[in-house]
Amino acid sequence: MKKLILLFVIILNLSCSNDKNEVGDGLPYFQFKQTDNDKFIISTEVGKLLIYKNQDNAELKFKVLKNKTEKKLESKGDFVYGLYKYFYYDEQRIQFGNENAEPTEYYDEFTSFYISLKRFPKVFQLNPTVISNESIFIANIGLTPFDNSSNAFLNYSEPLTSLTINSQVFTKVRKVILSTNLYPNPNSTLKGLTSIYFDQNKGIIGFDDIENNQWRLQN
Repeated sequence: MKKLILLFVIILNLSCSNDKNEVGDGLPYFQFKQTDNDKFIISTEVGKLLIYKNQDNAELKFKVLKNKTEKKLESKGDFVYGLYKYFYYDEQRIQFGNENAEPTEYYDEFTSFYISLKRFPKVFQLNPTVISNESIFIANIGLTPFDNSSNAFLNYSEPLTSLTINSQVFTKVRKVILSTNLYPNPNSTLKGLTSIYFDQNKGIIGFDDIENNQWRLQN
């Protein structure tokens, strides 16, 4: 009887600390939690034109090409040389393009301007492969076509601040400091960014560039 009680306690503890589920092929699946609901991006429907202005009233416009929440597969390789599957995860992905782009046009989702909100294993490494049972909510921001050397990353442990734009006060803002490009492209149309202002529910509401332009969302 004692062994049965001990076994029950072990199973109960494992179920409480395990964030992953398994799907039909046996792979872990990290799903969004109810506590993630207040972090999703809203007011960015497909086709909407986002307008940013700087202190000189110059404008930058980006169109929302995609806003989709779905189950994704984390894998390496390809179908020609072999595809190794690691786990599934939930993601909300918002894809941006220039003002004349259409949602049906092809774009490379990995080298473009996007916001990716996802629930990912807290530890994921290769050689050897380690996939933790615990998961975290993170955000990746792709910065192409800005002249930056790397993307932006948030794990929601950053302190919240406020930002006022045209008399509207945003109170759930995280300022992300970015690494500037050591070898900037002089022909780049969009200069490298030094910081991003990320609102928890509206997404990118502002950014500053290396020429001291302060771009702020107008709509």
